[in-house]
Amino acid sequence: MQIILRNIMEDYVIVILDRILDNLDCCKCEKCRLDIASYALNRLPSKYVATTQGELMTKLCEFDNGFETQVMASLTLAANVIKKNPKHDVTDER
Repeated sequence: MQIILRNIMEDYVIVILDRILDNLDCCKCEKCRLDIASYALNRLPSKYVATTQGELMTKLCEFDNGFETQVMASLTLAANVIKKNPKHDVTDER
């Protein structure tokens, strides 16, 4: 079994973003979705773990509610910034 080094914050941010994206007033295309995640990740602490793939989801569940609130706030801020500065033509929005 191979052990990998992962920043599980990446997975956690994507999980939370997918959960709240419909409630954010922004473009939901893949480019904007990834820009929102990138913006938020650059403002959140890294959470590196050495794990096998099977343990990865267990590690994600270890985050507490207070931390989830911090991630949601970062994603909301990111969505507002990306909305004002999209990296695609306005006609590409979905």
